[in-house]
Amino acid sequence: MHQLTPERCFAELLAMAPAAPFVTYYDEATGERAELSAKSLANWVAKTHFLLTDELGLGVGDTALVALPAHWISVPPILGSLTAGLALADDPGGAEVAFVAPDTSTRAAGIPDVYAVSPSSAAVGFGGDVPDGLADYVLAVRPQPDKWATVQLPAGADDPCLPGLTRREVVVRAHERAAALGVESGARILTDRDWATPDDLIDLLFVPLVVGGSLVLVRNAADDVLARRMDQERASVLLR
Repeated sequence: MHQLTPERCFAELLAMAPAAPFVTYYDEATGERAELSAKSLANWVAKTHFLLTDELGLGVGDTALVALPAHWISVPPILGSLTAGLALADDPGGAEVAFVAPDTSTRAAGIPDVYAVSPSSAAVGFGGDVPDGLADYVLAVRPQPDKWATVQLPAGADDPCLPGLTRREVVVRAHERAAALGVESGARILTDRDWATPDDLIDLLFVPLVVGGSLVLVRNAADDVLARRMDQERASVLLR
């Protein structure tokens, strides 16, 4: 299993349970709820993959900066970058492409291609009001192919993934963290943490991937609301 890469873990999860929810998102301040099955997420991931590979010509050896909050719209840029063979950076130095929110766009200064997402209207984009100098991620990926079956996974287990970690090492680390956090196979993880660091990404995205589980992201929630969401979503693990 440690020969796997994170993107191959996603491919395996997709093959096993395409209709099962993989990421569910709540914003308790706005009332938003969104849920993507593995199959629906794979469509977004494929579109991102082909934006990077076919339109931008990027692949193994290139790097993406993903400066996005913990949100369902953040998952396709992360997994799309990995399926295209890119590594994920935590700083802009040397990155060829960036995915940002309006409040993190300054982190992408000097990066050739910068795509912005609007967390408040994630599924439809900015509606023509994209910040100056940025491309609307949703508009950019919309015309791209969405067939997962045509996605190639060019990176090997020893290619870079996160800063200082290969793809193999990220999978190993995710399994170690799953054991340390008490996350069992198929677990449904609920969290109100952000993923501001590579360690957060391992805990909140790669752990559910490697255990064949799923993720519930909750923002702006008091403790009693988190407890209620745990019950409603049948989550077995709370990460804070």
